[in-house]
Amino acid sequence: MTTTHHAGRVNVGGSDSDPHLRRGPRGYPLLPGGYGRSTYYTGAPSPYAIRGEGYRVWDDRGRELIDVNNNFTSLIHGNAHPEITEAAIKALSSGASWGIPNRYEWAAAELFLLRLPGLDQVRFTNSGTEAVMSAIRIARASTGRDRVLVTKGGYHGTSEVALVPGGPSYTRGVPQGVIDDVTAVPLNDVEFLVQAVEAAPETYAAIILDLLPNRAGLLHITEEFVRTARDLATRYGIVLIIDEVISLRLGFRGLSGEYGIVPDLLTAGKLIGGGLPVGAVAGKGELMAEVDPTRPGSLPHGGTFSGNPVSMAAGAVAMRLLTEQEIQRLNRLGDAARETVNARVQGVGWEIRGRGSLLRAVPAGAQKVEERIQHRLWWASYERGLLPSPANLLSLSTPMDDKVVAEIADRLGDAVLAVAESSPQP
Repeated sequence: MTTTHHAGRVNVGGSDSDPHLRRGPRGYPLLPGGYGRSTYYTGAPSPYAIRGEGYRVWDDRGRELIDVNNNFTSLIHGNAHPEITEAAIKALSSGASWGIPNRYEWAAAELFLLRLPGLDQVRFTNSGTEAVMSAIRIARASTGRDRVLVTKGGYHGTSEVALVPGGPSYTRGVPQGVIDDVTAVPLNDVEFLVQAVEAAPETYAAIILDLLPNRAGLLHITEEFVRTARDLATRYGIVLIIDEVISLRLGFRGLSGEYGIVPDLLTAGKLIGGGLPVGAVAGKGELMAEVDPTRPGSLPHGGTFSGNPVSMAAGAVAMRLLTEQEIQRLNRLGDAARETVNARVQGVGWEIRGRGSLLRAVPAGAQKVEERIQHRLWWASYERGLLPSPANLLSLSTPMDDKVVAEIADRLGDAVLAVAESSPQP
């Protein structure tokens, strides 16, 4: 295995000082903690990206890295894909956004709905968080109910309802009334799910499922659990929302399509924007009518940049490029990498979870990984030229081939063994 070592520091923003230390006139760091997103944090000052191309990223510490973060799985075609870049620039050159509809949105909507048989309409948002917020509001408006059922360990963005399944560290600052309206069910506990719904079915507006929850260590939701949720929702007039912001990449019709399940509403984001801000809620016509502005009493839905032409143009190209054959190829590569690394690390108390093009290394059997362990593995990966997410979620991208993915598996295996050897029982 080869690793690119430190070279000279690259000038960032006209200063050679650590950008984390830059302070404003009153002495505070310009960004809280020195970070623009809390999700960047890896326990120590982070490197800064300088540029990216294909599956590679170069940082301000002189390293060339294999990018398996891909901006938290959104860059399924890697960095600066020429066709996506060209589409975005062409759209931008005509105007970044307008206060009337644009034709790019129709093209993106058509391509998106072609992947989702059984769903009729889509409304675009600026993020997956906004998509989930919209889906919950549609469900509540259409049912006249308030309560929402989620799975523990599921991740649905950063709205107040979505924060509840994360537990106490996430619900700080969330009103108790919001918490009381959310029921969190243990992952894959079918009996608990049935009992929770049937105890008060008339109170539930929605069941929301994250089919491959990264917060729970990238554990699968079983087909039995998903089908039971579908049956309960149908029986009691509850809206089934499947959140495919991350898992849409795992099948041409998303992971729900692989299960053969049609939700009432489906939320998406990340890859459908071609690397630009995007979210979407797609659903059955009778539900999406709730946000039809031509109907009296419809729900208002805005968003200054929702459906903007640049995101829509880039996203349309990204969806065209993500053919069924490419999805299958990436899934095969990911499955092979998972098998290879598992063979190396299972003897030291670790395992590689996931499905298809998504992988995550965790201590064997863990449903929650200690932050200090996550940080140690991130830095061990980084030192070996691998750039995962801070939670050590790895996502493959279409510029990668067998050779690159074999190198990813090699570096990941080395990183896990290094962490395991220094802490045999994480």
